[in-house]
Amino acid sequence: MKSPSIPPVFANSEDVKASVTDNLILPEELSKLSKASDQIADSMLSSSVIQTVLDYLPSMVGYWDKDLKNRFVNKAYELWFGVDISQIVGKYIWELLGEDLYRLNLPYIEGALRGEFQEFERIIPNADSSRSRHSLAHYIPDIRDGEVHGFFVLVTDISAIKEAEAVLRQSEERFRSVVQDQTEVISRLRADGTYIFVNDVYCRFFGKTEEEMIGSTWTPVVYPEDVQRVMDELSTMSQANPVVMIENRVLSASGQVHWMQFSNRGIFDEHGQLTEIQSVGRDISDRKRAEEEIQNLVYKDALTGLFNRRHLLDRLHIALAASARSMQYGALLFLDLDKFKVINDTQGHSDGDLLLIEVAKRINACVREVDTVARQGGDEFVVLVERLGANLEDASRMAAKIAENIRAALAEPYQINQLNIHSSSSIGVSVFCGQDKSVEELIKRADMAMYQAKDGGRNRVRFFDPQMQKLVEVRALLESDLHHALETEQFELHYQLQVDHENQPIGAEALIRWIHPQRGMVSPAHFIPVAEESGLILNIGDWVLDEACRQIAVWSSHEKMGNLVLAVNISAQQFKQANFVEQVVSAIRKHGIDPSRLKLELTESVALDDIADVIAKKNLLRQEVGVTLSLDDFGTGFSSLSYLKRLPLDQIKIDQSFVRDITTDKSDAVMVKTIIDMAQNFSLNVIAEGVETEAQLAFLKQHDCMAYQGYLFSKPLPIEQFDALMKHYGSVVDITKLV
Repeated sequence: MKSPSIPPVFANSEDVKASVTDNLILPEELSKLSKASDQIADSMLSSSVIQTVLDYLPSMVGYWDKDLKNRFVNKAYELWFGVDISQIVGKYIWELLGEDLYRLNLPYIEGALRGEFQEFERIIPNADSSRSRHSLAHYIPDIRDGEVHGFFVLVTDISAIKEAEAVLRQSEERFRSVVQDQTEVISRLRADGTYIFVNDVYCRFFGKTEEEMIGSTWTPVVYPEDVQRVMDELSTMSQANPVVMIENRVLSASGQVHWMQFSNRGIFDEHGQLTEIQSVGRDISDRKRAEEEIQNLVYKDALTGLFNRRHLLDRLHIALAASARSMQYGALLFLDLDKFKVINDTQGHSDGDLLLIEVAKRINACVREVDTVARQGGDEFVVLVERLGANLEDASRMAAKIAENIRAALAEPYQINQLNIHSSSSIGVSVFCGQDKSVEELIKRADMAMYQAKDGGRNRVRFFDPQMQKLVEVRALLESDLHHALETEQFELHYQLQVDHENQPIGAEALIRWIHPQRGMVSPAHFIPVAEESGLILNIGDWVLDEACRQIAVWSSHEKMGNLVLAVNISAQQFKQANFVEQVVSAIRKHGIDPSRLKLELTESVALDDIADVIAKKNLLRQEVGVTLSLDDFGTGFSSLSYLKRLPLDQIKIDQSFVRDITTDKSDAVMVKTIIDMAQNFSLNVIAEGVETEAQLAFLKQHDCMAYQGYLFSKPLPIEQFDALMKHYGSVVDITKLV
């Protein structure tokens, strides 16, 4: 064959990169060939064993020297080009390929002769021209002693792979075409809930682009209250139950809430693990609205819009079953309007109906979203209260609070047709847990308790169980006494000494005490929770702050107490008030005290509740007002170093629960040492409370805690005793003998 008009370009030996061979992955026999001498290579290439092995390969394998003469080919060359091996060996490469194919391959030939590994795809026609083969070619340089002697050729038929890829592309295009033409929202998700495909309808419905959806999760588009239920239902998907139908609400692009029905099919691997979810959804909002209208006719009271007795009974059965599973208490409230018949007879039935409608609105305003309000009939209403917790006393207290809120709301005057109508209600409460009592029995008990309320004088709440009623009454009496205690100044502050490492007084903590005329000393642990629930904690907190500032002013004229810093505990509700900072400033100005002698103590739960608000208020208090700020009970909550770094603090107080066992409990000892080290790193002072023994004191001093509070120095004392302690302080070596 005549040489092509475009001559081959050969690489000079000095241009060859000998290192290329190190990076090539060659069959073992070909690797040996590349390292052998010409004579050895000739011998090996003529080996009948190698020839036989290579002839069985479906890929073409050949070797061409640097003059582009063939030295060796396997049987596959005959099958591909229809030429006998004997007609190929010794021929130039362009004689085998033909001028057109040679021109296309020339850049790769030149690259191989420069010592560069070449990989490319090419379509090669069969010898009979019946079809063409899509081939993957590798030109592998033969580099020995830093010189290119030729190159190996490895050509593999990848036509089947290419045909499969084309079929797959066509299949995907058909799938996408079919899916995009649907009116349903269609998506595919990974097992973790992230999108891997959404159709155009899906994007338009939710107002997102495909790029925004892919990789994001499904939760943002689902109505927040339905997210957990959807998660729970999807978790039931398995190989045995691969399809899960879910009806839930979603938020469309316009912000409207739509009801959708999704058919979710799980795809699982050979190990039964979920790998993908295919989801098809359609809008069923119209159907849901129709169902709701039908349900209103069946389950709603036509006058008030509340649920009727039929729905209440259904809800009660469900509530009892749920209570049995969770072991949480619930309560049934049965209420009847006092003297409604008189109002109905004197004002007329139309006004009576308007009153019932207003009563329904007021009851609804007093309950939670999870509770059920129903009209039993006439002027009788029933409230089903669920999820009150697993503690009977707490559940009874919450039920009593809801009932009392309803009673108070219904006792307010009504404006009916420009007339003021006064009414009230009697409420019976029956608490339940599990299914030990039937629905009928619960209603009967609540009804009996309601009649006890009427017999007791109307406009009141009664529990069916006498013991529960007693607990509620005791708590109600305590709350009433708290109101009276504020009015009659039954509270007083006791003061517990705080000292430094040299046993020198540095301050005190103000602790509230309630001296009841009949009960005697009432523990703060007993009345503070009642004060917090009733909202009286705000009034009590204001009194404590004012009294503490007044005492600081009194001490300022005494030599031994003029520099004491007085610590005051601040409740969560008190601190959250919008005008809290102004209240502190007002108390300081009222008594004319040095702000630096007032220390406000907040617990971790308060400090980390609303971090932005806390930081803003603390910055004002500390930087502009000048009061000292301390973090109380440190270590008992969920401390975060990032929050601790941001909070403007002066001091950390180590909780007494850690101090109590620091000499016997290794964990507590490590905790205390860690808190001290951390505080020092944040340039904060540390004070330990609950110090009761010399051993505890020695441990704290050894680890650089320089301030202490506890019974070792003084118990909380009334002001007269505390002043006496400070008066004689210094004249007695051991101050513990003074207390």
